[in-house]
Amino acid sequence: MTAVVIGASGLVGGALMRALAAAGQDVVGTAWTHPQPGLHVLDVRDAAAVRRCIEQHGAQVVYVPASLTNVDYCELHPDESRASNVTGVRNIVASGVRVVYFSSDYVFAGDHGPYRETDPVRPICVYGRHKVLAEQSIASDGLIIRTTVVYGSELQRKNFVYRLRSTLSEGRPLRVPVDQIGSPTYAPNLAEAAVALEQRGATGVYHVAGTERASRYEFAGAAAAVLGLDAALIQPVTTAELGQAAPRPLDAGMICDKAQAELRFPLIPYGAGLPLFGAELRREAGTAGGPPAGRTPARTMAGGPPAVPGGEPRAAGVSPVRRRA
Repeated sequence: MTAVVIGASGLVGGALMRALAAAGQDVVGTAWTHPQPGLHVLDVRDAAAVRRCIEQHGAQVVYVPASLTNVDYCELHPDESRASNVTGVRNIVASGVRVVYFSSDYVFAGDHGPYRETDPVRPICVYGRHKVLAEQSIASDGLIIRTTVVYGSELQRKNFVYRLRSTLSEGRPLRVPVDQIGSPTYAPNLAEAAVALEQRGATGVYHVAGTERASRYEFAGAAAAVLGLDAALIQPVTTAELGQAAPRPLDAGMICDKAQAELRFPLIPYGAGLPLFGAELRREAGTAGGPPAGRTPARTMAGGPPAVPGGEPRAAGVSPVRRRA
C-alpha cells in the first residue's frame, strides 16, 4: 500500500516519512514552500494538481500534516489561511482516499485543559476556527490526530527548541510565556503513533501528545538544561506582554487515554523526549553541510508568510528580546 505525506519537508511530515518507511510502507512525500530533493512539489490549493498527485502514485492513504501554522499571520490574513488550511484539505478529501489529518489543541478555547476528544470545540482565533472547519471536512473513514507543541529533528530547523537553541547559544535573551500550558510532543513518537493508529484502521478523533503538561516557560527551561544552554537567558512573561495578533488557548494540552489504549507502545513525556532530541541534535552537529549549531536558515516564503508546512506555529508564543540601538 502506498501512502502520500502532504508537507513532508516539515517537522511532522519528515517524522512520518521515517515512521512509514520503518513500518515497511511505500511512501511518497510532497512539499510546497520548502521543497526538498526527492519530494514532489504540490500546492494543495490546486484541486486538479492534488487529484493528479494522488492518482499518479496510487495512494490508498494520505497523511496531511501540512498547514499554514503561523497563527498570527492567519489572524491577519484569514483568506490565505482559509485557502491553505480549509480549501486545501477539502481538495485532498475530494480525491476519495483515506485521510489522516493533523489538527491542534487550538480548536479549544484553552480555559479548562487538558482536553479529551469528547470536549466541545470552541476556537478563539482564525487558525483554530479553520482547523475545526478542516476537521469537519474529513470523511467518516478518516482519522483526525490532534497534537500540540511538537518538537524534534527537522530539515528546516525552526520548531520551538531549535529557536530556543539558536537564541540562547548566541547569548540573546528569549521571552517565553508562563501562562501558555500545553503537552509538548516528540515528533517521532507522534508519527509512530499516527502510523500505528492508521494501520489499525482507527477512525474519528484521537488526541496524540506528550503525557506531561508544562508551560512554555517550564518546557524552555527543561530544554535548555538538556542542551546545556543558559536558562537564565529565558525571561518569563505573560502572553499579554507579547502583544501577539492571535489569541492563544492558554490552559490547553491533551488527555490521550483513548490513543494510548490502542497503542502497543507508550506516548512519552517531554522529560523522556528531550534527551532523545538532544541526541538527534548532537548527530546533526556532526553532519557536514548543514547550518552551524545554533543557527537557523532563512525561513520566509517569497511574497508571503513564514509558512510552516506540518509543524508547530512559528509564532506560538515566544519572542526574542529586541534591544534598542
